[in-house]
Amino acid sequence: MKLVLLKPALGLTFLLCLIWYGHTHFYRDPGSIFFDRERAYETRYSAHRRAEAQQTIEFYSKEGTRPLLNTQKSNKSLCVALSSVKRQTQYLPTTIGSLLHGLTDQERAELHLLVLIAQTDPTHHPNFNELWLHQAVDGVLTYNVDATRLSYLRHLEATEKYQEKGLFDYSYALQQCYDAGASYVGLFEDDIILAHGWLIRTLQGLREISEYDQEHTDWLFMRLFNQERSTAWASHEIGGNNEYWIILGVDLGISAAILIARLLWRSPRKYLDPGTLSVVMFILVPGIVILFFQSGKASMLPPSPGVFNEPFGCCSQAMIFPRAQIPLLTRSFQEKNEGQVDLILDEVAQRNGLARYALYPVQAQHIGLNSARKMDKDEAQAIWSMAFEDLDPQEPKRDHQKKLKQYRLYGKRAGQ
Repeated sequence: MKLVLLKPALGLTFLLCLIWYGHTHFYRDPGSIFFDRERAYETRYSAHRRAEAQQTIEFYSKEGTRPLLNTQKSNKSLCVALSSVKRQTQYLPTTIGSLLHGLTDQERAELHLLVLIAQTDPTHHPNFNELWLHQAVDGVLTYNVDATRLSYLRHLEATEKYQEKGLFDYSYALQQCYDAGASYVGLFEDDIILAHGWLIRTLQGLREISEYDQEHTDWLFMRLFNQERSTAWASHEIGGNNEYWIILGVDLGISAAILIARLLWRSPRKYLDPGTLSVVMFILVPGIVILFFQSGKASMLPPSPGVFNEPFGCCSQAMIFPRAQIPLLTRSFQEKNEGQVDLILDEVAQRNGLARYALYPVQAQHIGLNSARKMDKDEAQAIWSMAFEDLDPQEPKRDHQKKLKQYRLYGKRAGQ
């Protein structure tokens, strides 16, 4: 009797070990049954980058530390604009600090960096008059609009119509970068942290895209941030991902293989007895298949490094656009007048048959718990990349040096 129960007990013990492993390793994945909100948002790599960003801001807070920048705006590879408003917690210093920290002089020369102070009275923004901001970036912008438009923007601020004003700010910042003449335009939100070496990885990703779309007419954007909620399985329910059919298929395959082995050779008959086969088919296979899907797609099948055509994804934290598509985007924003930027971008891409790319590993993390659009705090926190936090602080630095050697950056544009 004990021998009869031994094999099922061993099978169940093995599954319990897998469950323990899931509890200790997959608690960050929002698509996992092991997701633990209390531990999921622990800051690891972003805490490291915060400290490095602070060093950069302290450097630019000293008089006379503005670098000698290339003033020829039109020959830059990338123009990045950030639209920033007053918040309960101001994240702009961390964003700018992480964006600039670790860039070589050659990389910095390829970047044109603008900050739009998206307040009708810019002096209300806590960072507007701070020295570090004006020394760190290439341009601090305010609204250059007529009196009628400025009055309407004041109305939007007063009535807290964030979706309309936010869309105007996004379009305005896009146009400013477009006018700078760079090959690509990046729009970053002011509550993110960038990874070390983000620029060289971005330029390499853009070069990869340009190898099969040199005219930049077939794609709309490349995102540097994505959240695991957007890359989950089709269903969280057991059976919702065809698990039962998969179990049946695996069981039939194993049964056929064992049957053939027992017919052809004598030795397998000793070990592949009906009891063992029953444990495999009715305990191990169902348990492993169900645990595979319940553990979460991001945990089991994380994205490989590189650029991928992904028509799904979330949010507009860090987006790169080809220069050729900016007129289309600004027209589309003006037509919509209000709405969520990421949803409008997806709509534009679908309507015009344009590809949407994502760069992996993700190069940005969202840190803004106090949303500029008054989003619920829990929802703001959920816009999060667990993969970013799992980065080893030394690995991006090593990879940065390696990619700099591979990519002759100075004097070249991405994709050329």
